[in-house]
Amino acid sequence: MKKIFLFSALFSAFLSCDKNNNTKDGIKFEMDNWENTLVKAKAENKIVFVDAYTTWCGPCKKMDANTFPDKKVGDFYNKNFINIKVDAEKGDGLGIAEKYKVNSYPTLFFVNSDAELVHSSVGAKNPEELINLGELVVTMVKDPNKSFLAMEKRYKDGERGSEFLMSYAYVLLDREMNYHQVFNDYVKTQSDLLTADNIKFISNFTRDSSFPYYEFIIKHKVEFDKVVGKEVIDEIFTTILFGEAMFKIKTEADFDVLEKDLLKVFNELEAKENLDYFKTHYYFNYTQMAKIQKSDKYLIYKKKFFLSSVALIEEHEIQDPEELNQYAFLIAELASTDDKEILEKALVWVKKSMDQNVYYANAKTRALICFKLNKKEEAREYAELAVNLGRKEGEDVSATLDLLKKINIL
Repeated sequence: MKKIFLFSALFSAFLSCDKNNNTKDGIKFEMDNWENTLVKAKAENKIVFVDAYTTWCGPCKKMDANTFPDKKVGDFYNKNFINIKVDAEKGDGLGIAEKYKVNSYPTLFFVNSDAELVHSSVGAKNPEELINLGELVVTMVKDPNKSFLAMEKRYKDGERGSEFLMSYAYVLLDREMNYHQVFNDYVKTQSDLLTADNIKFISNFTRDSSFPYYEFIIKHKVEFDKVVGKEVIDEIFTTILFGEAMFKIKTEADFDVLEKDLLKVFNELEAKENLDYFKTHYYFNYTQMAKIQKSDKYLIYKKKFFLSSVALIEEHEIQDPEELNQYAFLIAELASTDDKEILEKALVWVKKSMDQNVYYANAKTRALICFKLNKKEEAREYAELAVNLGRKEGEDVSATLDLLKKINIL
Protein backbone atom coordinates (compact mmCIF):
# COMPACT_ATOMS: atom_id res chain seq x y z
CA MET A 1 0.00 0.00 0.00
CA LYS A 2 1.80 3.11 -1.23
CA LYS A 3 1.51 6.22 0.91
CA ILE A 4 1.79 9.81 -0.25
CA PHE A 5 2.96 12.33 2.34
CA LEU A 6 0.19 14.91 2.35
CA PHE A 7 -0.58 16.56 5.64
CA SER A 8 2.66 18.25 6.64
CA ALA A 9 4.18 21.04 4.60
CA LEU A 10 7.37 20.62 6.59
CA PHE A 11 7.52 16.93 5.78
CA SER A 12 6.79 17.56 2.10
CA ALA A 13 9.41 20.27 1.85
CA PHE A 14 12.04 18.03 3.41
CA LEU A 15 11.30 15.24 0.97
CA SER A 16 11.08 17.31 -2.17
CA CYS A 17 13.84 17.59 -4.71
CA ASP A 18 14.49 20.99 -6.25
CA LYS A 19 13.44 21.24 -9.87
CA ASN A 20 14.32 23.62 -12.61
CA ASN A 21 11.37 25.75 -13.78
CA ASN A 22 11.24 23.76 -17.01
CA THR A 23 11.56 20.07 -17.76
CA LYS A 24 11.73 18.25 -21.05
CA ASP A 25 8.07 17.17 -21.27
CA GLY A 26 6.28 19.31 -18.70
CA ILE A 27 5.00 22.86 -18.45
CA LYS A 28 7.27 25.46 -20.03
CA PHE A 29 7.31 28.43 -17.66
CA GLU A 30 8.20 31.87 -18.99
CA MET A 31 11.46 33.27 -17.67
CA ASP A 32 10.34 36.87 -18.42
CA ASN A 33 8.79 39.50 -16.18
CA TRP A 34 5.06 39.99 -15.56
CA GLU A 35 4.52 42.83 -18.03
CA ASN A 36 6.24 41.02 -20.90
CA THR A 37 4.30 37.86 -20.10
CA LEU A 38 1.03 39.76 -20.49
CA VAL A 39 2.26 41.23 -23.77
CA LYS A 40 3.03 37.73 -25.05
CA ALA A 41 -0.39 36.51 -23.91
CA LYS A 42 -2.08 39.30 -25.88
CA ALA A 43 0.00 38.57 -28.98
CA GLU A 44 -0.85 34.88 -28.86
CA ASN A 45 -4.45 35.41 -27.67
CA LYS A 46 -3.94 33.19 -24.64
CA ILE A 47 -4.76 33.18 -20.95
CA VAL A 48 -1.87 33.39 -18.44
CA PHE A 49 -1.52 30.56 -15.93
CA VAL A 50 0.24 31.63 -12.72
CA ASP A 51 1.78 29.34 -10.13
CA ALA A 52 2.12 31.53 -7.02
CA TYR A 53 4.50 29.75 -4.65
CA THR A 54 6.96 30.31 -1.81
CA THR A 55 10.35 28.72 -1.28
CA TRP A 56 9.23 27.10 2.00
CA CYS A 57 5.96 25.63 0.67
CA GLY A 58 6.01 21.81 0.74
CA PRO A 59 2.97 21.26 -1.51
CA CYS A 60 4.52 23.71 -4.01
CA LYS A 61 7.65 21.56 -4.15
CA LYS A 62 5.47 18.50 -4.55
CA MET A 63 3.90 20.02 -7.67
CA ASP A 64 7.35 20.96 -8.98
CA ALA A 65 8.45 17.37 -8.55
CA ASN A 66 5.38 15.44 -9.66
CA THR A 67 2.82 17.58 -11.51
CA PHE A 68 4.48 20.25 -13.61
CA PRO A 69 6.93 17.80 -15.28
CA ASP A 70 4.08 15.51 -16.39
CA LYS A 71 3.89 15.21 -20.20
CA LYS A 72 0.09 15.36 -20.44
CA VAL A 73 0.05 18.42 -18.21
CA GLY A 74 2.77 20.03 -20.29
CA ASP A 75 1.01 19.28 -23.57
CA PHE A 76 -2.25 20.82 -22.36
CA TYR A 77 -0.87 23.90 -20.59
CA ASN A 78 1.74 24.74 -23.22
CA LYS A 79 -0.96 24.61 -25.91
CA ASN A 80 -3.59 26.63 -24.08
CA PHE A 81 -1.78 29.05 -21.78
CA ILE A 82 1.24 31.27 -21.25
CA ASN A 83 2.71 29.88 -18.02
CA ILE A 84 4.66 31.72 -15.35
CA LYS A 85 5.87 30.99 -11.81
CA VAL A 86 5.75 33.80 -9.25
CA ASP A 87 7.51 33.79 -5.87
CA ALA A 88 4.86 35.53 -3.78
CA GLU A 89 7.43 36.81 -1.30
CA LYS A 90 9.99 38.35 -3.65
CA GLY A 91 10.25 41.09 -6.29
CA ASP A 92 7.27 41.48 -8.61
CA GLY A 93 5.63 38.58 -6.81
CA LEU A 94 4.84 40.74 -3.77
CA GLY A 95 2.67 43.10 -5.80
CA ILE A 96 1.09 40.30 -7.82
CA ALA A 97 0.20 38.38 -4.65
CA GLU A 98 -1.36 41.49 -3.13
CA LYS A 99 -3.34 42.35 -6.27
CA TYR A 100 -4.84 38.87 -6.62
CA LYS A 101 -5.27 38.31 -2.85
CA VAL A 102 -2.90 35.36 -2.68
CA ASN A 103 -2.53 34.21 0.94
CA SER A 104 -2.30 30.42 0.64
CA TYR A 105 0.22 28.33 -1.27
CA PRO A 106 0.27 27.22 -3.90
CA THR A 107 -2.37 29.48 -5.41
CA LEU A 108 -2.95 28.60 -9.05
CA PHE A 109 -4.70 31.36 -10.93
CA PHE A 110 -5.49 32.47 -14.45
CA VAL A 111 -5.66 36.00 -15.86
CA ASN A 112 -6.37 37.41 -19.30
CA SER A 113 -3.94 39.63 -21.19
CA ASP A 114 -5.48 42.68 -19.50
CA ALA A 115 -4.45 41.18 -16.14
CA GLU A 116 -8.09 40.51 -15.17
CA LEU A 117 -8.65 37.46 -12.99
CA VAL A 118 -10.43 34.62 -14.77
CA HIS A 119 -10.25 31.90 -12.12
CA SER A 120 -8.15 30.80 -9.16
CA SER A 121 -7.63 27.63 -7.16
CA VAL A 122 -5.77 26.99 -3.92
CA GLY A 123 -3.75 23.92 -3.05
CA ALA A 124 -1.54 21.35 -4.72
CA LYS A 125 -2.93 19.39 -7.65
CA ASN A 126 -1.93 16.08 -9.15
CA PRO A 127 -1.60 15.91 -12.96
CA GLU A 128 -5.22 14.90 -13.56
CA GLU A 129 -6.55 17.61 -11.24
CA LEU A 130 -4.42 20.30 -12.85
CA ILE A 131 -5.61 19.33 -16.33
CA ASN A 132 -9.23 19.37 -15.09
CA LEU A 133 -8.62 22.86 -13.69
CA GLY A 134 -7.21 24.02 -17.02
CA GLU A 135 -10.15 22.54 -18.92
CA LEU A 136 -12.54 24.41 -16.63
CA VAL A 137 -10.77 27.69 -17.40
CA VAL A 138 -10.84 27.01 -21.15
CA THR A 139 -14.60 26.42 -20.86
CA MET A 140 -15.04 29.65 -18.87
CA VAL A 141 -13.21 31.64 -21.51
CA LYS A 142 -15.24 30.16 -24.36
CA ASP A 143 -18.55 30.63 -22.52
CA PRO A 144 -18.65 33.78 -20.34
CA ASN A 145 -21.87 32.47 -18.78
CA LYS A 146 -19.69 29.93 -16.94
CA SER A 147 -17.28 32.44 -15.41
CA PHE A 148 -17.30 32.81 -11.64
CA LEU A 149 -19.01 36.21 -11.65
CA ALA A 150 -21.67 34.98 -14.06
CA MET A 151 -22.30 31.84 -12.00
CA GLU A 152 -22.48 33.88 -8.81
CA LYS A 153 -25.16 36.08 -10.38
CA ARG A 154 -27.06 33.08 -11.76
CA TYR A 155 -27.19 31.57 -8.27
CA LYS A 156 -28.31 34.84 -6.65
CA ASP A 157 -31.01 35.13 -9.31
CA GLY A 158 -32.42 31.77 -8.22
CA GLU A 159 -31.06 29.26 -10.75
CA ARG A 160 -31.09 25.81 -9.13
CA GLY A 161 -30.61 23.25 -11.91
CA SER A 162 -28.55 20.25 -10.77
CA GLU A 163 -25.89 20.57 -13.50
CA PHE A 164 -25.40 24.26 -12.72
CA LEU A 165 -25.25 23.65 -8.95
CA MET A 166 -22.62 20.94 -9.36
CA SER A 167 -20.46 23.19 -11.57
CA TYR A 168 -20.84 26.19 -9.26
CA ALA A 169 -19.98 24.11 -6.17
CA TYR A 170 -16.75 22.97 -7.84
CA VAL A 171 -15.84 26.56 -8.72
CA LEU A 172 -16.39 27.65 -5.10
CA LEU A 173 -14.32 24.71 -3.88
CA ASP A 174 -11.46 25.68 -6.19
CA ARG A 175 -11.55 29.25 -4.91
CA GLU A 176 -11.69 28.10 -1.27
CA MET A 177 -15.00 29.90 -0.81
CA ASN A 178 -17.95 28.71 1.24
CA TYR A 179 -19.59 26.02 -0.86
CA HIS A 180 -21.78 24.32 1.75
CA GLN A 181 -25.12 25.90 0.82
CA VAL A 182 -24.58 25.22 -2.89
CA PHE A 183 -23.46 21.67 -2.08
CA ASN A 184 -26.62 21.09 -0.02
CA ASP A 185 -28.79 22.63 -2.74
CA TYR A 186 -27.33 20.17 -5.23
CA VAL A 187 -27.83 17.17 -2.93
CA LYS A 188 -31.51 18.12 -2.55
CA THR A 189 -31.95 17.67 -6.30
CA GLN A 190 -30.71 14.05 -6.17
CA SER A 191 -32.82 10.98 -5.46
CA ASP A 192 -29.84 8.59 -5.52
CA LEU A 193 -26.54 9.65 -3.95
CA LEU A 194 -24.78 6.46 -5.03
CA THR A 195 -24.62 7.21 -8.74
CA ALA A 196 -21.08 7.41 -10.09
CA ASP A 197 -21.29 11.19 -10.53
CA ASN A 198 -22.60 11.73 -7.01
CA ILE A 199 -20.01 9.44 -5.45
CA LYS A 200 -17.26 11.46 -7.18
CA PHE A 201 -18.93 14.70 -6.13
CA ILE A 202 -19.22 13.76 -2.47
CA SER A 203 -15.65 12.42 -2.43
CA ASN A 204 -14.23 15.67 -3.78
CA PHE A 205 -15.93 17.75 -1.09
CA THR A 206 -15.01 15.58 1.90
CA ARG A 207 -12.31 17.53 3.72
CA ASP A 208 -12.81 16.75 7.44
CA SER A 209 -14.53 14.26 9.72
CA SER A 210 -17.28 16.75 10.60
CA PHE A 211 -18.47 16.82 6.99
CA PRO A 212 -22.10 15.56 6.91
CA TYR A 213 -21.30 12.80 4.40
CA TYR A 214 -18.11 11.51 6.08
CA GLU A 215 -20.02 8.70 7.80
CA PHE A 216 -22.00 8.10 4.60
CA ILE A 217 -18.74 7.28 2.79
CA ILE A 218 -17.71 4.88 5.56
CA LYS A 219 -21.08 3.16 5.36
CA HIS A 220 -20.84 2.84 1.56
CA LYS A 221 -17.06 2.50 1.26
CA VAL A 222 -17.32 -0.51 -1.06
CA GLU A 223 -19.30 1.55 -3.58
CA PHE A 224 -16.97 4.54 -3.23
CA ASP A 225 -13.87 2.32 -3.63
CA LYS A 226 -15.33 0.84 -6.80
CA VAL A 227 -16.15 4.18 -8.45
CA VAL A 228 -13.30 6.43 -7.29
CA GLY A 229 -10.67 3.83 -6.51
CA LYS A 230 -9.72 2.34 -3.15
CA GLU A 231 -6.36 4.11 -3.05
CA VAL A 232 -8.01 7.51 -3.58
CA ILE A 233 -10.71 6.93 -0.96
CA ASP A 234 -8.16 5.57 1.51
CA GLU A 235 -6.04 8.67 0.94
CA ILE A 236 -9.02 10.92 1.66
CA PHE A 237 -9.51 9.22 5.00
CA THR A 238 -5.85 9.10 5.99
CA THR A 239 -5.33 12.74 5.02
CA ILE A 240 -8.28 13.78 7.20
CA LEU A 241 -7.44 11.51 10.13
CA PHE A 242 -3.71 12.23 10.09
CA GLY A 243 -4.26 15.97 9.81
CA GLU A 244 -6.76 16.05 12.68
CA ALA A 245 -4.62 13.72 14.79
CA MET A 246 -1.67 16.11 14.66
CA PHE A 247 -3.82 18.55 16.67
CA LYS A 248 -5.51 15.95 18.89
CA ILE A 249 -2.47 13.90 19.89
CA LYS A 250 -0.53 15.49 22.73
CA THR A 251 1.35 12.41 23.96
CA GLU A 252 2.20 8.99 22.56
CA ALA A 253 -0.59 7.51 24.69
CA ASP A 254 -3.05 9.31 22.43
CA PHE A 255 -2.09 7.06 19.50
CA ASP A 256 -4.92 4.81 20.71
CA VAL A 257 -7.43 7.53 19.77
CA LEU A 258 -6.18 7.56 16.18
CA GLU A 259 -6.18 3.76 16.04
CA LYS A 260 -9.87 3.69 17.00
CA ASP A 261 -10.70 6.22 14.29
CA LEU A 262 -8.72 4.22 11.73
CA LEU A 263 -10.54 1.00 12.66
CA LYS A 264 -13.85 2.66 11.78
CA VAL A 265 -12.60 2.87 8.18
CA PHE A 266 -10.00 0.13 7.67
CA ASN A 267 -9.52 -3.52 8.57
CA GLU A 268 -7.08 -4.34 11.39
CA LEU A 269 -4.05 -4.85 9.13
CA GLU A 270 -4.68 -1.63 7.18
CA ALA A 271 -5.35 0.32 10.38
CA LYS A 272 -2.07 -0.90 11.92
CA GLU A 273 -0.08 0.02 8.81
CA ASN A 274 -1.67 3.47 8.64
CA LEU A 275 -0.99 4.02 12.35
CA ASP A 276 2.66 3.07 11.83
CA TYR A 277 2.87 5.52 8.91
CA PHE A 278 1.45 8.21 11.14
CA LYS A 279 4.03 7.54 13.84
CA THR A 280 6.85 8.20 11.37
CA HIS A 281 5.18 11.49 10.36
CA TYR A 282 4.62 12.42 13.99
CA TYR A 283 8.17 11.73 15.12
CA PHE A 284 9.68 13.35 12.06
CA ASN A 285 7.73 16.56 12.62
CA TYR A 286 8.66 16.66 16.29
CA THR A 287 12.30 16.01 15.40
CA GLN A 288 12.25 18.99 13.05
CA MET A 289 10.51 21.24 15.57
CA ALA A 290 12.95 20.23 18.31
CA LYS A 291 15.84 21.02 15.98
CA ILE A 292 14.45 24.45 15.12
CA GLN A 293 13.77 25.20 18.79
CA LYS A 294 17.18 23.78 19.80
CA SER A 295 15.37 21.57 22.28
CA ASP A 296 17.15 18.92 24.33
CA LYS A 297 14.47 16.50 23.06
CA TYR A 298 15.91 16.57 19.54
CA LEU A 299 17.99 13.41 19.94
CA ILE A 300 15.09 11.60 21.63
CA TYR A 301 12.67 12.35 18.79
CA LYS A 302 15.30 11.62 16.17
CA LYS A 303 15.87 8.16 17.64
CA LYS A 304 12.10 7.54 17.75
CA PHE A 305 11.82 8.57 14.13
CA PHE A 306 14.58 6.12 13.21
CA LEU A 307 12.94 3.28 15.16
CA SER A 308 9.44 3.98 13.79
CA SER A 309 10.82 4.05 10.23
CA VAL A 310 12.53 0.69 10.68
CA ALA A 311 9.34 -0.78 12.17
CA LEU A 312 7.26 0.50 9.27
CA ILE A 313 9.58 -0.66 6.48
CA GLU A 314 10.40 -4.05 7.97
CA GLU A 315 7.12 -5.08 9.64
CA HIS A 316 4.99 -4.11 6.66
CA GLU A 317 7.56 -5.22 4.07
CA ILE A 318 7.45 -1.94 2.16
CA GLN A 319 8.69 -2.51 -1.40
CA ASP A 320 7.70 0.65 -3.29
CA PRO A 321 10.94 2.18 -4.67
CA GLU A 322 9.90 5.78 -4.02
CA GLU A 323 8.91 5.11 -0.43
CA LEU A 324 12.08 3.18 0.27
CA ASN A 325 14.12 6.03 -1.12
CA GLN A 326 12.14 8.68 0.75
CA TYR A 327 12.74 7.08 4.13
CA ALA A 328 16.37 6.33 3.29
CA PHE A 329 16.85 9.98 2.30
CA LEU A 330 15.26 11.33 5.48
CA ILE A 331 17.51 9.12 7.58
CA ALA A 332 20.56 10.10 5.54
CA GLU A 333 19.76 13.78 6.13
CA LEU A 334 19.13 13.41 9.88
CA ALA A 335 21.76 10.82 10.79
CA SER A 336 25.23 11.75 11.97
CA THR A 337 28.29 9.73 11.01
CA ASP A 338 27.97 7.99 14.40
CA ASP A 339 24.53 6.58 13.50
CA LYS A 340 26.10 3.73 11.53
CA GLU A 341 23.48 1.07 12.29
CA ILE A 342 20.55 3.08 10.97
CA LEU A 343 22.61 4.33 8.01
CA GLU A 344 23.36 0.73 7.05
CA LYS A 345 19.64 -0.05 7.14
CA ALA A 346 18.92 3.00 4.99
CA LEU A 347 21.58 1.78 2.55
CA VAL A 348 19.76 -1.55 2.23
CA TRP A 349 16.50 0.30 1.50
CA VAL A 350 17.95 2.54 -1.18
CA LYS A 351 19.64 -0.47 -2.81
CA LYS A 352 16.23 -2.17 -2.97
CA SER A 353 14.83 1.01 -4.50
CA MET A 354 17.56 1.04 -7.13
CA ASP A 355 17.06 -2.64 -7.90
CA GLN A 356 13.63 -1.64 -9.22
CA ASN A 357 14.38 1.71 -10.80
CA VAL A 358 17.48 3.91 -10.90
CA TYR A 359 16.83 7.65 -11.00
CA TYR A 360 18.37 10.88 -9.74
CA ALA A 361 16.80 10.92 -6.27
CA ASN A 362 17.79 7.42 -5.17
CA ALA A 363 21.29 7.72 -6.68
CA LYS A 364 21.74 10.95 -4.70
CA THR A 365 20.44 9.28 -1.54
CA ARG A 366 22.85 6.38 -1.93
CA ALA A 367 25.77 8.78 -2.45
CA LEU A 368 24.87 10.70 0.72
CA ILE A 369 24.53 7.54 2.84
CA CYS A 370 27.86 6.17 1.60
CA PHE A 371 29.49 9.53 2.31
CA LYS A 372 28.31 9.42 5.92
CA LEU A 373 29.47 5.79 6.21
CA ASN A 374 32.91 6.85 4.89
CA LYS A 375 32.55 4.61 1.82
CA LYS A 376 34.37 7.07 -0.38
CA GLU A 377 34.56 5.18 -3.68
CA GLU A 378 30.93 4.07 -3.59
CA ALA A 379 29.86 7.59 -2.57
CA ARG A 380 31.76 9.10 -5.50
CA GLU A 381 30.37 6.52 -7.95
CA TYR A 382 26.75 7.27 -7.06
CA ALA A 383 27.22 11.02 -6.73
CA GLU A 384 28.59 11.10 -10.28
CA LEU A 385 25.73 8.87 -11.45
CA ALA A 386 23.23 11.16 -9.70
CA VAL A 387 24.65 14.24 -11.42
CA ASN A 388 24.42 12.58 -14.84
CA LEU A 389 20.88 11.32 -14.22
CA GLY A 390 19.79 14.61 -12.72
CA ARG A 391 20.91 16.60 -15.72
CA LYS A 392 19.02 14.25 -18.03
CA GLU A 393 15.91 14.49 -15.82
CA GLY A 394 16.01 18.30 -15.64
CA GLU A 395 16.92 18.40 -11.94
CA ASP A 396 18.88 21.06 -10.10
CA VAL A 397 22.03 19.05 -9.28
CA SER A 398 23.90 21.80 -7.41
CA ALA A 399 23.48 20.10 -4.01
CA THR A 400 24.86 16.85 -5.41
CA LEU A 401 27.81 18.67 -6.95
CA ASP A 402 28.52 20.15 -3.50
CA LEU A 403 28.37 16.65 -2.05
CA LEU A 404 30.79 15.42 -4.71
CA LYS A 405 33.29 18.12 -3.70
CA LYS A 406 33.07 16.95 -0.08
CA ILE A 407 33.59 13.33 -1.14
CA ASN A 408 36.68 14.25 -3.13
CA ILE A 409 38.37 15.86 -0.12
CA LEU A 410 37.73 12.88 2.19
